[in-house]
Amino acid sequence: MKKIILALVAGLTFAHGAFAAEVAPASAAAVRELLDAMNYRTAWKASMEQIIKTMPNIMRQQAEAGLRADTSLTDAQRKEKQAKLDADLPKMSAVLAGVFNDPALMADMEKEMIALYSRHFTPDELKQIAAYYRTPVGAKSMRLMPQVMAESMAIGQRITLPRIQKAMEQFQNK
Repeated sequence: MKKIILALVAGLTFAHGAFAAEVAPASAAAVRELLDAMNYRTAWKASMEQIIKTMPNIMRQQAEAGLRADTSLTDAQRKEKQAKLDADLPKMSAVLAGVFNDPALMADMEKEMIALYSRHFTPDELKQIAAYYRTPVGAKSMRLMPQVMAESMAIGQRITLPRIQKAMEQFQNK
């Protein structure tokens, strides 16, 4: 179970970027302006709240799949491990919530975002992007983007998974 948690946290950490480097003050200011226009802190907090809500279920599903797949366990051992999982899951969730709600995490993420955006955009480009996000359509796109991304991921799964399953069946039947 600890491996699952570490993998989830590592995945979230690495999904968010590179290591911070020294950034010119003009670039840092332009990125902060962009992050402000993107309402980054509010979006980050909402993302963390969503992760905190969904993580216990994800951890449970992964742990239960591992228990089912472990052919070395007897039914009694499987029940014992399931009971331990049921007892430990709320505690693990609380620990992870503490990590995700730590203000230092937001500060570290912001520092990394400044380095990331500074590597890819000039200060002038960052100001133009920030100006866009301050328009009604830019604000709307920021507000709706998480929903659009979630729906697009669901579409991708709906379209891709049957094809993957068919390909795996064909592979196994060879």
